[in-house]
Amino acid sequence: MMYYDYIIIGQGICGTWLSYYLIEAGKSIIVFDDASEQSSSRVASGLINPVTGRRVVTTWMADELLSFVWNEYSAISKKLNAQFIQQKDIIVFPSAPDLMQAFDKRLQQGNGYILQPSTSKEELHNYFNFPFGAMRITPAYLINVNDLISKYRQYLKTKNAFNEETFNEDVLSVSKGNISYKNIRAEKIIYCNGVQSAQSKYWKNLPFVRNKGQALIAEIHGLDKNYTYKFGNLSFTTWLNNLWWIGSSNELNFADEQPTEVFYHNTLKALRSILKIDFTIKEHLSSVRPAAVERRPFVGVHPLHNQLSILNGMGSKGCSLAPWFANELAAHLINKKTINVLADVSRYANVLKRE
Repeated sequence: MMYYDYIIIGQGICGTWLSYYLIEAGKSIIVFDDASEQSSSRVASGLINPVTGRRVVTTWMADELLSFVWNEYSAISKKLNAQFIQQKDIIVFPSAPDLMQAFDKRLQQGNGYILQPSTSKEELHNYFNFPFGAMRITPAYLINVNDLISKYRQYLKTKNAFNEETFNEDVLSVSKGNISYKNIRAEKIIYCNGVQSAQSKYWKNLPFVRNKGQALIAEIHGLDKNYTYKFGNLSFTTWLNNLWWIGSSNELNFADEQPTEVFYHNTLKALRSILKIDFTIKEHLSSVRPAAVERRPFVGVHPLHNQLSILNGMGSKGCSLAPWFANELAAHLINKKTINVLADVSRYANVLKRE
């Protein structure tokens, strides 16, 4: 029999950060993950953008998150001798006059995240077709999610803290003060396994939203890699092997998790309209990410089973929200620190008690 303080299900962006904080706090853990290449974390662009929507508003918690994520990603980069975070400011090309006016309004109001581009319009016109000017969002960060997850997985393996298999909840036994799974005993178990948590008998009543995202991976010849670019719903971010990630969709109705011809052809048509330089499509990615109806994550302890916790529902903001709320959850589990009330899963206590 093997004994751990915590079992963690899933090693996407949430499971990676939670395991990091628990290990740093001296806790023993074992992480279960089937290493799927189609997980939402592995397909994510990794972009952290402090401005959102047609009203051009500051994203939830941006002021607190930006400095925090820079420090935390820098710390884990140092620990693993890698570089997982870069500042990649976004050059935005508003797609309509009212959107351009919204950016101008925020600029005049002194929104510190919005500036005029440092690159001239003439230079940008060498690469792009755009009718309404451009704006710059700063700071924006780009996370190398694939490299982070892969390198942290190797680190977990060196500590005998990783089990590459699909977790089977049918084998899990939950009793007062004890968790058992096969030959493992633990004090607590934490669900960080994305959309699969919506199938758990313990968490199925949470208002999960399955949100499908798709992206094309392309070689774009000569495009300046110092920036991220945004045209409406399409973002262009640097990707592995000097390629570009171009996406993403936010689909609520879909038949399966596979890439679709509709997205491919619509995006290809948009690229031919936007880009003045040559490009070559190399790959088409898709995944389903876990979000919540009210766009706030699920963080905390189950109201009926205090051995069970969850860190999930980050939606498209996982790279910024996951380290913050992993840190909060770890502090709550170890030292009973408070979780942000807007994210605390206790707000759904009534529905979770209907097992």
